[in-house]
Amino acid sequence: MDDDDRLIAPYVEWAAATDFRYLEGNWFRVLLELNGSAASFAGAVTDARIADLVRVPSIYRTPSREFDREDMTFCMAIMTQDALKAFVDIGARDQIVARLRTLSPLIRRIELGTPALTQFEPSPAEVSTEPLLSVPSQKAIVAIIDDGLAFAHERFRSANTKTRFKYFWNQDESTGSSTAGFGWGLELTQCQINDHLEDCNHCGIVDEDEVYRRTSQNLVARRASHGTHVMDVACGLDMNDVGDDSPYLIGVQLPKWVTQETSGALLTPVVHAAIAYILNRADLIAAEDDTAPLPIVINLSYGSIAGPHDGSGPLEAALDQWIAARQLVAPLSIVLPAGNNYLSRCHASFRMAAWTKTHTPVQQLNWRVQPDDKASSFVEIWLPKLLQDGTRPNLAIRIETPTGEYSPPIKRGEEWRWPSHNDLRFRARYYHRAGRRPWIKLAMAPTSEMTSHPRTAPSGTWKIIIENHGSAIDVEAWVQRGDTPFGHPLWGRQSRFDDPNYVRFDLAGRPKQQDDLSSVIRRRGTQNALATGKHVTVIGGIRLSDRTASEYSGSGPIQTPLTGPDASAIADDSVALHGVLAAGTRSGSTVALRGTSVGAPQVTRRISEQMTKRLPSDRVAVQLLARNGDPNAPLPGSPLEERLGKGRIAGPEPVSADFRRKGA
Repeated sequence: MDDDDRLIAPYVEWAAATDFRYLEGNWFRVLLELNGSAASFAGAVTDARIADLVRVPSIYRTPSREFDREDMTFCMAIMTQDALKAFVDIGARDQIVARLRTLSPLIRRIELGTPALTQFEPSPAEVSTEPLLSVPSQKAIVAIIDDGLAFAHERFRSANTKTRFKYFWNQDESTGSSTAGFGWGLELTQCQINDHLEDCNHCGIVDEDEVYRRTSQNLVARRASHGTHVMDVACGLDMNDVGDDSPYLIGVQLPKWVTQETSGALLTPVVHAAIAYILNRADLIAAEDDTAPLPIVINLSYGSIAGPHDGSGPLEAALDQWIAARQLVAPLSIVLPAGNNYLSRCHASFRMAAWTKTHTPVQQLNWRVQPDDKASSFVEIWLPKLLQDGTRPNLAIRIETPTGEYSPPIKRGEEWRWPSHNDLRFRARYYHRAGRRPWIKLAMAPTSEMTSHPRTAPSGTWKIIIENHGSAIDVEAWVQRGDTPFGHPLWGRQSRFDDPNYVRFDLAGRPKQQDDLSSVIRRRGTQNALATGKHVTVIGGIRLSDRTASEYSGSGPIQTPLTGPDASAIADDSVALHGVLAAGTRSGSTVALRGTSVGAPQVTRRISEQMTKRLPSDRVAVQLLARNGDPNAPLPGSPLEERLGKGRIAGPEPVSADFRRKGA
């Protein structure tokens, strides 16, 4: 049987089923996919007088003029625990359900985000009412969404010690201010940043630490940060090289909670708000400059592992919607990395034969969960919508815990809670809603004893036993990301699949780069789950020394027409010299960071150059740029294309070479 028509919101369901025990706070950010426009939904929330349950930033009532109000069907909001329980019908009070009854038909999907520590008061959005001219600007806008953005660094200033940033938004709520149109965080305009730079200039030298103390910019206290490094690769310049055609900068620093919560699953609401902010402020810049709308390239060097991998996830669909809608007015490119999980053993893929009266095909997955993991762990098993004979998938799964307990068979539309309904530490749910791809979600409590949530799940090997009771089927499974990001205290520890047939190293002791068909664990199909849309630009990583794929760079194929990333850029110097050199958090400092996260901003820089020259800059243009500029470009449809894309973009000169030349 199929599920009923209630909202499919698995991360919300897990949080509600555990009474939000493993998340702190009463209010939570959410990303909503709506049955109508975001503007209409925001108005409905206001009319319903439910500010004690749901709040929507006012920016969604007045979207950028570059979009029709009806074009935007996604929005970010904050909701209380009670509201979320009501929307997923788990432990909700009848009174709350009744108050939200008018909103339920308007919401198609809810994606859970990080806790909202304060309840913003929706502040009016800044909207320019002057008609934009048709005169093209000589500028483009480079926008960075990341953590730890050192906006006072000299690489983001001009020779007169003025900032290149037009706008900067710190989404952390500890700043205690209000950003117009959103209601939380601290916004700094170009004038405000310049005032701080001038006030903190002593004897011709800007005291950057003083600037950051004044602006509560605590995430750049470390020697290096992911965001500053990425931002330098994407748009950093020597102060004397800044010219009239150098791009404007907009920065959005994600909340600390986003990077501390390791899965990336709670990332989507604040990213959606960040892009809405960038597009609104870009509109204000164009009005101030008396030009047509400016071309924008946004770098989002974040990723996750689990998901549908077909572009249908809420954030993936929202990014595609924005890019497609704005291209009628001005170019918008969004660049994401291919991900770093090629060797993480977080993807399994296998084919199960058809059921017969004499044989039920069975496949076992071993899920190895580490001890001392302070974060919840998740597995997602995705199935085709229809099989080759036109029937729907018909699987059943059983779970064996590390302590030797078995679940009953979990069939379509069913769930299992362990060890009991009131003492929930593990939940398996088989989603089988009509018109959607069936999938199975496994959620597990942390394995680390903590005073805030003393009930934990046992670490060790959890066995997932899958039975096929239908036609032959291809099954894809992913372990969700769970590692601790760079520069943060240890929180999550990455779980993984385990298979004795999986060979990790070749005969020379190097990490093996090819799949062995005797193992269900696959290196292929490990591309960033957020980078599976039709219009985003996806970049893998290569080594400069031999121009081969970096050993960790994620691979296709994915479930859309794409075979893998669009192109690749330098992520490492060599096997021995890891990473790319770029700015540390203080002027004059240089650090090396690796990953497809540092390959993506190199292409962001190239796209901004294309935009400034008024040349094509969408993902097809990037593919052509890669193929035409790479004499050894992969053959179309080849396994190499699944990792490198259409070709390598390694110039005009590697960022690391620029630092070496200057003796940094």
